[in-house]
Amino acid sequence: MVSMRHSPLGPIMEKLSLSADKYGTGRRFYIQTLDDHALSPDVQEKLVRENPPEGVFKIKGSDHCPFFSKPQSLHKILVEIAQIP
Repeated sequence: MVSMRHSPLGPIMEKLSLSADKYGTGRRFYIQTLDDHALSPDVQEKLVRENPPEGVFKIKGSDHCPFFSKPQSLHKILVEIAQIP
């Protein structure tokens, strides 16, 4: 409960506008949650194969919400990603 925050509805309710010239230009990384019951490791690996990110990180013992189940591990990975040139 300590990590719970209110979420604004505006960004969810607004129409998202994407352009073909900018799509895919952002850097992407994938954090695989190995004890996820919503997306099995096999499904996650398929997602990575079909749309390869720049890097893949794995969190052992994490469910679908690593910010709740393994916040320290997630933080460590996010800091590592932020330091990649």
